[in-house]
Amino acid sequence: MQWAEPTQLADLFAVFAALDRGETVGLLPRAGALPPATPPASAQETLLGVCSSGSTGRPKVIWRRWRELRAGPTRSEHLQGWTWASPYEPFTFAGVQVALQAWVCDGKVLSLNTDWGLAWHTLRQAAVDALSCTPTYVDLLLQNEEGEREGEGGREGEREGERLPVLGQKPPWVGLRQITLGGEALRPALGTRLAQRFPNARFTVIYATAELGVLLKTHRLDGWYETASLAKGHPRWRINAGVLEVQLGEHWQTTGDQVELQGDLLRVIGRADAVANVAGTKVSLAEVSELAEQVPGVRRAMAVAQASPITGQIVCLKYAVEPDCDAGAVTTALQTHLQSRLRKEAWPRKWVLDEVGPEVNAKRRLQA
Repeated sequence: MQWAEPTQLADLFAVFAALDRGETVGLLPRAGALPPATPPASAQETLLGVCSSGSTGRPKVIWRRWRELRAGPTRSEHLQGWTWASPYEPFTFAGVQVALQAWVCDGKVLSLNTDWGLAWHTLRQAAVDALSCTPTYVDLLLQNEEGEREGEGGREGEREGERLPVLGQKPPWVGLRQITLGGEALRPALGTRLAQRFPNARFTVIYATAELGVLLKTHRLDGWYETASLAKGHPRWRINAGVLEVQLGEHWQTTGDQVELQGDLLRVIGRADAVANVAGTKVSLAEVSELAEQVPGVRRAMAVAQASPITGQIVCLKYAVEPDCDAGAVTTALQTHLQSRLRKEAWPRKWVLDEVGPEVNAKRRLQA
């Protein structure tokens, strides 16, 4: 076997060619970044090692069968030669999925980052057909469309010498044909904004883990998935104490995510371990975040636990306000809304008005 340290998604094309030749390959972010790992001794086939983000445990290398990965991408004739773009790291399962889709269809794949001016320049100048990212990433991309980047050739992020219009004045953009979202729950309000901004795009929303692969897939933009998509890959699944579990062989494997079931629809609420202990009372951080995003003018909210010498922990709410709203008025409405619907222990004691940025691991909420 061999180890690879790809820095761009396009670097994975050489890895896929090696896998096709029967060589087992492990992907690493950099030398020594993760504990040494070797493929299972019992494996008699070609494997690809990808980095787990830690959503179901500590970050580690997960070994996936190449034949199963290769069978996953859509091989539709209309996808041939497409250019894909994504901010996913090339050593992760999400990054592998994007690059593999481009590779099997003889297309291209470009890596994006959070230099928003450069990201918009790439999407336009490279005539990108498909974007694959988290909901938070594309939300920040929309908020920062008017951003500029100083370069040797002058300011980029402008068209015909004019600054792009501010958010709320932008016409629908018809450039993208496909937008694939994953890594975190999609909020319905964002789904509505995306449908209006990209009217020509086909949307696919994916729920997956490095350990279990793709679990749910839908074209809905309201945060719900059809349970039929889960049953295709995992006929035996259950919700145990509010947490989704799937059966692998004779054992049940937890996804670590809280879910809600309504008929034949299922949605991911948040991480099961996203709980604050406030003076001995368990507080669901996902519940606080969800209630906060119900307030008009709140674009994004994330509740986290913060240490307190008095109560052990307190709830801290980090939130972003729509650019055309009065931040003071929204904050007042937000505080009133939460205090009227949450027990006192769950009230946020610290309020941080800021842009909620993309996380290293979108499923696993980081402590403040």
